[in-house]
Amino acid sequence: MVLHGWHRGEQSMQAKLQFARAMEASMGYTWVEDCMPPEHRIFHSQKLAFVPVTTLDGEGRPWGSILSNMGQLGFIASPKETVLIVDAVLNEGDPIADNIMHGAKLVAGLGIELTTRRRNKFAGHIHAADSAEKALKLTLDVDEAIGNCPKYINVRTLDPYPTTAPIIAASFPQFTKDDTIPPHLVDFIHSSDTVFLGTSYVAAPGDAMRNPSHLGMNHRGGKPGFIRVMDGRTVVVPDYSGNRMMQSLGNIDATPLASLTFVDWVNGHILYITGEAENHVGPDARAIMPRAKALTAVSITGYVYVENALPLRQRPHIEVTRSPYSPPVMFLASETAGAQNSLDDVTASLTQITLHAPNIATFAFKTSQPVTIRPGQHAILDLTSLVGEGSYQHMAHEGQEATLNDDGVRTWTVSSAHASATQEFSLTMKEKPGGAITGKLFTIARALSARRPELMADTTPLGITLGLVGVGGTFVLPKEPRKLLLVAGGIGATPFLSMLRAVTSADADGSEGWDVILVVSAREPQVFAELVRDALGPRALRLSLHVHIFSSAPMPASCTSIADMHQGRPDAQFFQTIEDVGSRDVFVCGPLPFEDMVLGALRGKGASLSRENFAY
Repeated sequence: MVLHGWHRGEQSMQAKLQFARAMEASMGYTWVEDCMPPEHRIFHSQKLAFVPVTTLDGEGRPWGSILSNMGQLGFIASPKETVLIVDAVLNEGDPIADNIMHGAKLVAGLGIELTTRRRNKFAGHIHAADSAEKALKLTLDVDEAIGNCPKYINVRTLDPYPTTAPIIAASFPQFTKDDTIPPHLVDFIHSSDTVFLGTSYVAAPGDAMRNPSHLGMNHRGGKPGFIRVMDGRTVVVPDYSGNRMMQSLGNIDATPLASLTFVDWVNGHILYITGEAENHVGPDARAIMPRAKALTAVSITGYVYVENALPLRQRPHIEVTRSPYSPPVMFLASETAGAQNSLDDVTASLTQITLHAPNIATFAFKTSQPVTIRPGQHAILDLTSLVGEGSYQHMAHEGQEATLNDDGVRTWTVSSAHASATQEFSLTMKEKPGGAITGKLFTIARALSARRPELMADTTPLGITLGLVGVGGTFVLPKEPRKLLLVAGGIGATPFLSMLRAVTSADADGSEGWDVILVVSAREPQVFAELVRDALGPRALRLSLHVHIFSSAPMPASCTSIADMHQGRPDAQFFQTIEDVGSRDVFVCGPLPFEDMVLGALRGKGASLSRENFAY
């Protein structure tokens, strides 16, 4: 089927996202071929151990399926450029069996090889379907084929698992508006880094010749948790930067239905979902998921959950390689409502820079309106006014992949402390090598220090004003004095600087009630010793404080006045020496491996554990 233009849904989504002019000029619809090129035919017939497909049920709802033949390669044949023959073994509960029984004719599929990030889409019609017991043989007439880029595919190695024994754990093909999915399936979705998105396009009466009805099947990938569940029945899928064709979202715009198929690659469980779908763009999207430019919300109208279904398993002890293109997980507005205060039209002007080391600095800001910040909370800043909005790129050079979805928004823990609403706050941060945002800030800091040092104390003449998107976080200092163990990996010390300031400031009430052990592991021991010293206010003498600084770097003698200095890194044995750890509230902040080590050493000791990780 040769396409002669974009259908109405694709045109609508391209216009909403301001892609229309570029896509019309490129005639991107001509990238879709009416037959499979030789490399696609070889790929489908020789490289695939499974293939996700979309078919319609008797009500016209799309459902995803995972077809395979016991996880073996070569279960698909392509005798000619417009034909695929699939010899599959049906899983119990897979929706395709009922759909074919109800006369499903349209089909779409996705050939995807997770080990190489290759993927090629196809669509067409079911020419013949023969089934006997668990065997299903499909002859597919393919009239649409297009290759897709490797972005967002997480690399994993799968091995055949022929002894799989599917069990239908839940089957609700009809879901009422009062139904919700159980918590363990919400957790299943939240733990997923991959989903297969099925869509349908029903042609308008006058457009059937130009753009006939068809189905779509595609892949969406990200970091675990990138897909969120709202109100127990609506699945929210953010849209990341892609090829701008808007085929999947265009289908949904024209025909508001979609399927979502989630796979547990370790245990073989599969969750099949169908539902009513709606795209949201711009402010409407951000009202649901702050920071999202576009998203699709799928309200579940039916689902089937089958355990032990996939005849493949992720190979043990082989780590998943995450796509470098995937941005940080974005949470729903409803998820952050209790922990985050979103702000409208509040700005933060840079007023001062203190350079502690070439790559560690404190940036002070003054806000346009008073804001409330509890010790340990973070500030969310929009820095697009400083770094600009990037132009569209389909792919990026190695090491720059994350820039494709970079919205210029960053989150840093506030290192200052404030007893009441304030218009001033400070952020202590470390430069990320190659970071677009911290690189810009530290370039300014180093240039001023070298050429205009007098501006470091008052940077207002520079006129740098950023958007303050919000303040939030539940990793906060307890309201009443108690015994604390604060453990930081490097710049993870920033929330603890705020906490120390809060309990030792002139406004502090009852400093003598606090008993604090602070442990910092850092490459720059002198810098962090000075930061801790600076954080201690006039009531510090009333505070029971014991500081340990670990580092592999040389230990300056000046540090010993504020801390016990240790060579190397803290380990589980060190934490065993803290006799009263079980009676302390433990706060841990640092890189994930560091946090995991600390929490592993303390788990089971009776301590109350809180963590606040940072990951770029």
